[in-house]
Amino acid sequence: MIIKKFLLYFTIFVLILNIVTNFQICKLADAEILYVGGGGEGNYSIIQNAIKYSSAGDIIYVYNGTYYEDIEVNKPISIIGEDKESTIIKGKNSLNLVKIKAQWINITGFTIRNGITSGILIENTSNCSIFNNNIVYNGIGINVISSRSINFFNNTISNNSVFGINIRSIQIDNHMSTDNTIFHNNFINNFKNVYDEGINTNWSNISEGNYYDDYNGLDKNNDGIGDEPYLILGGDNRDDYPLMMPYIGKIRLKEFYVDDVSLYKMLIIGMIVAIIFLLPIAYAWYRKTRHLK
Repeated sequence: MIIKKFLLYFTIFVLILNIVTNFQICKLADAEILYVGGGGEGNYSIIQNAIKYSSAGDIIYVYNGTYYEDIEVNKPISIIGEDKESTIIKGKNSLNLVKIKAQWINITGFTIRNGITSGILIENTSNCSIFNNNIVYNGIGINVISSRSINFFNNTISNNSVFGINIRSIQIDNHMSTDNTIFHNNFINNFKNVYDEGINTNWSNISEGNYYDDYNGLDKNNDGIGDEPYLILGGDNRDDYPLMMPYIGKIRLKEFYVDDVSLYKMLIIGMIVAIIFLLPIAYAWYRKTRHLK
């Protein structure tokens, strides 16, 4: 119990630290903590019930387990999973698993999977943060519609059948999706990794962007960041600092790669060496077989 309490307060400390050092999200000083799962007296068994009885600024702490529900978050609260690998919100014929319907919402520490349409739907809101989650095996990992100032960082977004992240704008009344910040995310094995038709220049933070498994650029100065930008589908947005390796809390160097020019040179040199080496052997074999005849 002491260890669990320590982990809880440490997680909350990390959340507040992220708020202070990266973004102004919501005030947590007087927050009440509501618990979901676990064996404590008064703990909720369903995340949505905890949301229902929470107040603005509260924290909902969710213990490890699989929660077969879709949730709608309609007030400024923070929802924290105990461990993102084993605190799972899993769809059971759910279209959108996590629907964000208010400002100043934080979601962290979850695996969010099996949403038919999307894992997370964010629509017509602003000033929220989605970080340190696994968002996997959905239609669209994160679906953003006409939202502003949403922060996405330290997520692994993988194996989604349409897009990893999809940022759309409603053209009526010029409801553009703008000023969102996306960095230190890993986009892996999605049908299409990213789509953004909004105005979002922050596909990186402090010269560090995201990892895309379909990025084919080079890193000639060996700093772990691609030399050429990653172009985002849907408009003119781009990630100027794509990462060469998945982000695991630090920038990593790609261990081995060759560019096309180097590869062709190696193939040509290899063929020449093979020909030079094999010609004498072939000639000797020809002389020997001719002599036997």
